[in-house]
Amino acid sequence: METFSDIFKKSFLEGSATQISIPGIFLVLGLSLVVAGYIYIVYKKCYIGVIYSHNFNVALAMMTIISSMIIATISSNITLSLGMVGALSIVRFRTAIKDPIDLIFLFWAVAAGITVGARLWVMVLLGNLCIGLAFIFMTKLKRKNVIYLLVISYEDDAFPAVNAILQTFNSILRSKISRNGLTEMTVEIIMNDENTQFTEKLTAIENVHSVSLVTYSGEFAQQT
Repeated sequence: METFSDIFKKSFLEGSATQISIPGIFLVLGLSLVVAGYIYIVYKKCYIGVIYSHNFNVALAMMTIISSMIIATISSNITLSLGMVGALSIVRFRTAIKDPIDLIFLFWAVAAGITVGARLWVMVLLGNLCIGLAFIFMTKLKRKNVIYLLVISYEDDAFPAVNAILQTFNSILRSKISRNGLTEMTVEIIMNDENTQFTEKLTAIENVHSVSLVTYSGEFAQQT
């Protein structure tokens, strides 16, 4: 005589296996490929760091496809899902994420793969479209101003000429080191465009030894 526990186990195991049709597999993988390409394009267009990593962007796209494949697999078989959760729990990722935006893109790639694998089509369409448009809008808002760090080394008697050029920009002094009549100064310059011809004027000043200009994508705390 079967007990309630036996009936529950039997019904659980029988109901846990739902086969995915071949067209369904192609639909999930094809849509995940489209969403992965969309994330790839958004990341490339919205990247505002110093060094763009193509490998990281490819990893984002592949993570979307792999996540959708995993979710589609475990959603078809509960028993298999328990074993896969145990297997995935031993995976450790050692890559350091330096930019918080990269971490958000990682979460987006995983979430997109989950929604595609779970076949939540409305969420796939509206969710990814909303996130992509939000990234594009906020990136364009950020890029109204271009921020540079100017590192200039000069002798003390060249300061008036150097300062006269810096006064024409929205600039903030970040560091200044002086020793034996030689000064090295780091200045944050906020510009409305990417015209950097002023460095040639600084270099032409007598007793200016070196001028370095680098793009800065981070943020300093505002001085009070």
